[in-house]
Amino acid sequence: MSDRLGQVAAELAANRDLPLDLLGLCCELGVGFRVGAADGNRRGALMRRGSAWEVVLMRRDPYPAAVSPHERFTIAHELGHYMLMRETAFCRQRQADYWLGEDLCNHFASRLLIPDRLLTCLEEPKSSVELARVVSYIASSAGVTFEPAARAVTSRLATRVAIGTFRLDPWPSTRRLGFRGWWVENRPWWGARGGRRLAIYADHALAPILQRMRTMRPGETVAPDLAGALSTRLRRRPGTSASFAALLA
Repeated sequence: MSDRLGQVAAELAANRDLPLDLLGLCCELGVGFRVGAADGNRRGALMRRGSAWEVVLMRRDPYPAAVSPHERFTIAHELGHYMLMRETAFCRQRQADYWLGEDLCNHFASRLLIPDRLLTCLEEPKSSVELARVVSYIASSAGVTFEPAARAVTSRLATRVAIGTFRLDPWPSTRRLGFRGWWVENRPWWGARGGRRLAIYADHALAPILQRMRTMRPGETVAPDLAGALSTRLRRRPGTSASFAALLA
């Protein structure tokens, strides 16, 4: 199923300008599109409307606004649900099938928005700064956020890398410093040791990253030394978060 959806996504993305015109693609596929009120934590949905289907982009703010990079991935993901029904025999029967379907649609969205031709000329990064730059370039070219761009890039690299985000959220009584946000690595380093929002405590190997974040100004970049990494880059963002990139030993 994953191969079939990937093939469909590649065919739909072929020979189109980037960033891909998703609303035009919806029209081409006969799928409606509208912006609706937020429904709980959902950001989007594929809904039946009469005899047709439509992608609903859900927003808390009802005022018109340009579609953001995050929303572009949501729309592509919901188109993945449509293609999953149209192009495969996938049938959700158990709870595990729900998560399988979500993974398949994320794969479709990534292949649709970040086509192979955008990745074929990637050069192996020689530093963490170069890794961050290439991810930023792919994200900008495809009109997506850094997370799907990083996942697409790291899957193509032979160089061992890790990239992601941290969030400061200290809880002194438990010695918690913060959390990992999204995280991608193409070899086992430390991200595989926990779930999506892995807490970082004072005795964690990467605790110095969170401690260093506390002293940084928004926009400042530093290169902390870490065991298992040859080159690192930590950039503080406005608020309590920072982006991180590393070339691994």
